Amino acid sequence: MRPAVWPFWRAALTGAAFTLAAPLHGQDLEGHGGPVGALAVTPDHVLSGSFDTRAILWDRAQARAVEITRFHDGNVTAVAFLQGGAFVTAGQDGRIALWEAGAARPYLATDHAPSAIAALDVAPDARTLAAGFRDGQILTLSLPEGVERWHQAHSDRITGLGYLASGDLVSVGGDQRLMRWSPEFSPRAQATLPALPNGLAVSQGRLAVIFADGALRMYSETGDLLPEHFLTDRPLVALATSAMDIVAAAIDGTVWRLDATALTQEMSFPASDGPIWALALDDSEILTAGHSGVIRRWAREDGAALGRADPQQAASFDDGSRGAEIWRSCAVCHSLEPDDHNRAGPSLHGIFGMRIASQPGFDYSGALRDMDIIWTEKTVAELFEYGPDEYTPGSRMPDQRISDPADRAALVEFLARTSE
Repeated sequence: MRPAVWPFWRAALTGAAFTLAAPLHGQDLEGHGGPVGALAVTPDHVLSGSFDTRAILWDRAQARAVEITRFHDGNVTAVAFLQGGAFVTAGQDGRIALWEAGAARPYLATDHAPSAIAALDVAPDARTLAAGFRDGQILTLSLPEGVERWHQAHSDRITGLGYLASGDLVSVGGDQRLMRWSPEFSPRAQATLPALPNGLAVSQGRLAVIFADGALRMYSETGDLLPEHFLTDRPLVALATSAMDIVAAAIDGTVWRLDATALTQEMSFPASDGPIWALALDDSEILTAGHSGVIRRWAREDGAALGRADPQQAASFDDGSRGAEIWRSCAVCHSLEPDDHNRAGPSLHGIFGMRIASQPGFDYSGALRDMDIIWTEKTVAELFEYGPDEYTPGSRMPDQRISDPADRAALVEFLARTSE
């Protein structure tokens, strides 16, 4: 499998939050403070990246975190392993960081870019990596020399990248184009896609592409359409491949496994009650991750859960109200406990009457620190009416809205009761 890449800063491994009471092979991996959107695996390790700006290197057999890195300003959007135990991370800040195992700092890091990295892959010879950006550019980075080359590859965001065995790179984008590029980055082939692509992976010399229309379509190296499989009427949002399998996941949490040779559907299973944002697999297990922040492990053969059937969710302060029900989504990234900043976002304890970006002990983005907002029942409701992208532009908060005024009011009322 070829994984994605994300950037981070290495931090000391401290606190019970990252200690598992009974390490077991197959146990779920719990330690991130926000949704997980990137995964990579080797026989011995798992690498994950999250909205909490962390990347974590896990001992796979012991199901424990062995390194926690934090480097990027914002979400870690892709991760990958390199040769010799090294790994690479990429992020919302447009940076790529290359790490030696156990190092406190990356041995190479690119500058901030104006656009977030959306996809990443490493060439078969491990001498080059490619990162696709939301503005349609692709950066190819020579790993021995650190030489950067920029290419305007698509007119819309890059949604998937994959290297062929020949060293050619294939990309798909929001402009509904599939492009094959030579190592010198001249176009060798192209195709128009029938729908919006959400990911790409190379499988046995063919190109697996997932789409927002719920289809998994296979393409030849020259862009010819091969078999297509309409797995669902929901958007497919995650994809991974191994020597034997192709796995895809939908926005409703369903996962499918297809035989990579025959392209037959072997099985499917419900992995989550929400989107699966990242997948990884090998010949023994499938790993899934999403909004809960827990990396879950499943038997490759039949999709049986190898870890807990019900990952722990933040259930404190749940009083059975409609506001508490809505709060569960917020609790993935925020706590109501004083000074609890161990998640992707700051604690919301005492939020009303507080100036934005003023909780001591949390590393806010510069964009939030420059804003002049006082959190009141009105401004909190407006945040979810208009969404963070519009109301607090430049923040690290994922864009989300609560369209129903009654639900916004219920959340505000819940916070007013429980955040003091």
